[in-house]
Amino acid sequence: MRRLASLLAGGALFLLVGAIPALADGGPHSVTINSGSAGISSDSCAGCHRAHTAQGEMILVDEEPVLCLTCHGATGTGATTDVMNGIQYAVSTTEGEIRASGVLGALRGGGFENARIATDSAARVAYASGGNVRQLGMVPVRSTGQAVTSTHMNVADPTSAVVWGNGPISATENAGGTTTMTCSSCHNPHGNGQYRILNPIPAGSGGTMTASATAAPVDDAPLPSAGDQRNYTVMQKKGTEGTPSTYLLYASDVVAGGYAVTVGDYFHKQVPWNATSGSAKDAPNGKPTTFNGQINAWCAQCHTRYLTDPAVSHPQEVSSGDAIFTYRHGTTRNPCTTCHVAHGSNAQMTGVYSSTFPYPNATESASSRLLKIDNRGTCQACHDPTGTITPGTYIGPDPSPVVP
Repeated sequence: MRRLASLLAGGALFLLVGAIPALADGGPHSVTINSGSAGISSDSCAGCHRAHTAQGEMILVDEEPVLCLTCHGATGTGATTDVMNGIQYAVSTTEGEIRASGVLGALRGGGFENARIATDSAARVAYASGGNVRQLGMVPVRSTGQAVTSTHMNVADPTSAVVWGNGPISATENAGGTTTMTCSSCHNPHGNGQYRILNPIPAGSGGTMTASATAAPVDDAPLPSAGDQRNYTVMQKKGTEGTPSTYLLYASDVVAGGYAVTVGDYFHKQVPWNATSGSAKDAPNGKPTTFNGQINAWCAQCHTRYLTDPAVSHPQEVSSGDAIFTYRHGTTRNPCTTCHVAHGSNAQMTGVYSSTFPYPNATESASSRLLKIDNRGTCQACHDPTGTITPGTYIGPDPSPVVP
């Protein structure tokens, strides 16, 4: 970690070329540049690799995640996304710089050290649907960061990742496996044209563990216009599928709309969040008809036994045959990212039952499990087990949060 501190303090800018934004598939992570299809004269190779003096595996300048955080860390200036504090900065207008000083909004994935999820201010509205009463939930954004209570990757020790539910359905006791998890386990730093440059087969999903070997690609959104950058925050905007600004606000949209840094919905189930009719599924890649299935299949590359059969209408009532993951919550109606963030959550698990909730291997833990609401309020954002809530009932902050 001393090496990380020294690198970040120096504000390493060796990945920058002019003022090219580090987009999901752009900047030094561009598939057209690194594949050579745009010409065999790439400059970005030298940003991360050294042929003879490398300090990290794969001849990297330094080990992961140290290298990645020189741009995407709290003090890194090579990208607008700060994955440690869970925020995105505005694009700098100064030549040679990427990150402006102003915060654009809170990252959808939360953060590895701090996150801005308003876990104590969730809202819910009930509506009638097919003779049933259903719930629509939303989670606002905090104005300041709060220390996380769970992370997907241990930045200080990437070798300690436990992949719960990894492997085939089994009648034997096997909660999952342990692997080394770094940034490139999930993301392709060279660019691949996928959503968030996600690896269709995450590194570590196989090997010593048994998992799916079938690629699970997630389509990407259209590239933003020249001089603009994608928005990775929880800000939403309803529109017509297929247009660049649909479900995916770019930086120029935010500036023009005057949105505050606290705008957005972390639950992002649909847009607008409280529309009981005429609403559309939220899809950060701008493709709501395919996002849910694609992102769930991607998450299940590692958490294999979590994914339920779409042909089973009530999986919570049907045994999977697995000794541990026997009865499971359905995964067809909503994406995994409705309940969980990808990087880290600041949700507080202080309740009697939530704070001593066991992992699948029976080890007690107060981890927030990457959930977005305190204790198990995530369940209540969608469900009313008492059957007493009537359509139109709103529960949450006063006044009701407004999300564009």
